Amino acid sequence: MVIRFSPVVFLLLLLLPVEVQAQTSFTVTVETKSADHPNDGMGHPAAFVIDGEEANELTLVRGETYTFQMDGTPAIHPFYLSTSESGGGAEPYTEGVTGSGATGDEALTFVVPMEAPDLLWYQCQVHLFMGWRLNVVNPTATEDGAQPQALVLGAPFPNPFADRTALTLTLETPQEVTVEVFDVSGRRVATLHDGVLPRGEHPLALDGTGLGDGVYVVRVQSGDEVVERRVTLAR
Repeated sequence: MVIRFSPVVFLLLLLLPVEVQAQTSFTVTVETKSADHPNDGMGHPAAFVIDGEEANELTLVRGETYTFQMDGTPAIHPFYLSTSESGGGAEPYTEGVTGSGATGDEALTFVVPMEAPDLLWYQCQVHLFMGWRLNVVNPTATEDGAQPQALVLGAPFPNPFADRTALTLTLETPQEVTVEVFDVSGRRVATLHDGVLPRGEHPLALDGTGLGDGVYVVRVQSGDEVVERRVTLAR
């Protein structure tokens, strides 16, 4: 998949303010899943809604503190963080977490450790598939004044994958970017993007059609900076 922007859209994106205050506090409620929910028909019929959006996918920065404020969350749906995509009390993630299992008007606070995995989930401790993804990224600047990290490639999901896997590329500034996929022998098997992208988050997808089972490397290059993610195709 190659992402294209018209010259007019690209110009408008460049004119957007680049100083954006990162959100660190979120309001959590529970509502019945809509047909658009990615887990509709799976697990419990209700889902956590964050700031009015169901299946709200959030990006958290290592070293930052985040508050998930419950707003009338039923006692039967304790809110926790997990490494499990299904939840239900499985694989709780507790490092840096205070108030796990929050309900009612309680709050869960998360000081994101520097060793936190790239992908976490907010879930219900009792019921399955009520939550959604938390992407965890490195800070864009260091205390010693180092330059911001120019690009961040989020963890692929699902991984391993059978048909398609998705990744999110985050750019600190507009830049020329090449996104390519290589097999373990170093042979290029796909180009996902080649050209300028504006600042912000950009979804990427790798389609496994025509590819054999095995490990592949998604490589992003912008100037001298290169980041990579390994994905596994297993049908």
